Amino acid sequence: MARFLKTVFLTVLFIVGITFAVENTQPLVLRYYFGLETPPMPLFLLVLFSVLLGIFLAGVGFILDQWSLRRALREKQKEIDSLQKELKPYREQSRVMQG
Repeated sequence: MARFLKTVFLTVLFIVGITFAVENTQPLVLRYYFGLETPPMPLFLLVLFSVLLGIFLAGVGFILDQWSLRRALREKQKEIDSLQKELKPYREQSRVMQG
């Protein structure tokens, strides 16, 4: 059921995107400070580029976060290994006392 709803949602989103692109073909110029401006381009292209830029930046953020988490995991694993080495003599002493 969830797969069906996902398919329906993506189909509706695709149709909305196509109709938006067809209806918004008027050229548009974006102006910035210091006299900077974009060449005339259709509105749907500006929206599409904005969405693609957002997806790209989110992907970069995800990759950076993943690297950070991997580094933290390696540090914690080293700490665990160090603590286990420190604990080893006490475990052996406990076995000798029990056996």
